[in-house]
Amino acid sequence: MKETDQLKRLNELFGSYRAEWLKGKIYEFFTEPSYFTALKDNRPCVLQGGRGTGKTTVLKGLSYQGQYALHDSDVNRFDESEFIGIYYRINTNHVRAFVGGDIDIEKWQKIFGHYFNLIICREILNFIEWHRSKSTNDKVLSPHVCKLISKSLLIKEECNNFQQLLELIETNMYEFQAKINNIAECNSIELSMPGDPIKIVTEHAINLDQFNNKMFYILIDEYENLEDNQQQLINTLIKHNTEFYTFKIGVRELGWRIKHTLNKDELLHDPADYVLINIEQKLTEESDFSDFAMKVCQPRIQKLIDEESVKFTIEESLLSLPYEEEAIKLKIKETDLYNDYLKLPKEEVEEIKDLPSLYIYFIFYWASIHPISYKDIILDYTKNKKIWNTRYNSYKYEMLFKIRKGRGMVGIQKYYSGWNTYIKLANGNIRYLMELVYRAYEKHISGGYDLQNPVSFEDQTIAAQDIGLKNLMELEGLWKNGAQLTKLLLGFGRIFNVLACEQVKSRPELVQFSISGSTSNECDEILNAAVMNLALIRMPGNKLSDQNTTRDYIYAIHPIFAPYFVFSYRRKRNMNITDSELLGVINDPKKYIKSILAKSNIKESEINELPSQLLLFEEYYND
Repeated sequence: MKETDQLKRLNELFGSYRAEWLKGKIYEFFTEPSYFTALKDNRPCVLQGGRGTGKTTVLKGLSYQGQYALHDSDVNRFDESEFIGIYYRINTNHVRAFVGGDIDIEKWQKIFGHYFNLIICREILNFIEWHRSKSTNDKVLSPHVCKLISKSLLIKEECNNFQQLLELIETNMYEFQAKINNIAECNSIELSMPGDPIKIVTEHAINLDQFNNKMFYILIDEYENLEDNQQQLINTLIKHNTEFYTFKIGVRELGWRIKHTLNKDELLHDPADYVLINIEQKLTEESDFSDFAMKVCQPRIQKLIDEESVKFTIEESLLSLPYEEEAIKLKIKETDLYNDYLKLPKEEVEEIKDLPSLYIYFIFYWASIHPISYKDIILDYTKNKKIWNTRYNSYKYEMLFKIRKGRGMVGIQKYYSGWNTYIKLANGNIRYLMELVYRAYEKHISGGYDLQNPVSFEDQTIAAQDIGLKNLMELEGLWKNGAQLTKLLLGFGRIFNVLACEQVKSRPELVQFSISGSTSNECDEILNAAVMNLALIRMPGNKLSDQNTTRDYIYAIHPIFAPYFVFSYRRKRNMNITDSELLGVINDPKKYIKSILAKSNIKESEINELPSQLLLFEEYYND
């Protein structure tokens, strides 16, 4: 296969990592995650996860179109399922139309409730019509039921049969949409009771012979796009769902802002009212993400090779680099500390001469920051090897960041390679993983290398840096104040980079922060937006008392950005900052980056030495 053909095929297999781009191919590549079975339950479910965690793919997999495709387009096999999934994606442009215009919120809420009735009833009736096209023996809704549904939606025209009902609902829905922008000019508007038409349609649909003993799943994607009062209304339907239908909700973390119903004293609780499935937590905590990711990526790579006889695994193609070997590639033997070791008399270094070069570097690094003479540090190692081995295991990963650093240091300063590393960088986000794999293979193929050869450590690392920068630049468009998220990452990315690279007496892998003291509304809003848009990830603190209290969480930059800023992607140690320091990093980065790093006794001259990839933002960082 020619290089251009390989790149085209790669793009088809990995480039369309968004469910919206795959169109009909979404089911061809569908892979069931471990929690998929838990969704096939009659209880309401809330599927929570960031962009790219697979919410849309999973919900579409539950839809009747998805189940039909996944059952080999065999309607008889499809009918064996105990549920019927009706997928509806919340369109921001549509739901934002139900605000303003000198109409109060409660009125808009009722108007939206009527619109939601029309939308869902139409989708259910479309399913009934779709099933009729696949099965010749289907029963249809009686004229009486059709009139009943029509009346519940306040359709004025006479309705005598199913086909007429379908046409009237569609016509009324589009007429209603057209009126929304001019609704303030209407003298009166008749509105159906929220949920009642849905109850009537589902009840009578389930009574049809072909759908006996089934249940409708109303699958709502991108729930965070709803206005607060709209979430409140649908929460009420979730709380009081019937035996005929239930809800499966897809929402970003912190996107479900309102947890009460139309009665503000009535809250939705997990697990009494719904089951919460946190995708990242479910996959990462149970070590399921690696298996799931393999099932997603391995078949695609096999198709890319286009030779079934060739045994190929993505793990063998994306090889990792052992720490000691990486240190050699980073030219550890050319560093000042290693040269200090070479200059010592042979009899003084006899006890350490057989150690890996990274271990030797670490011993001399330890001497330089405490400080201890080289002779004494070697003697201490000789007497306390067990303690030193434990210490080395804690620090050796961080040592890799200290070998190559500073302005003018061309080339890679730290390698990010290996399938398992890519898994950790993605942090349960299948879209991020596919972006990483796609970019690594794109570089490999463009370099003229055979697909059956492993992707070089260099190409894997540069691919990871490229994806970090791409997602950094996209943050600005993801939120109303997206520039603040970009600045937040630029600030803390640089702070963690300096802490990783400089020779300071601090705990290894300081890559997390928590807020001490009280927090302002501005700080809370930024942190919530950062978590929701995957700039940051958050973890409960040791003394978590209220999940809505910002300062009770520990925050870390999402691992996908670690290769670009060059720091550890692993969740290790935590630093405390204040509300004012966090806002200061965004609004006055040059001052606050220096003041935060000054706590670790890092000199200003060391802060100014940017790695090559960050020179793009030199004006932001330096005077």
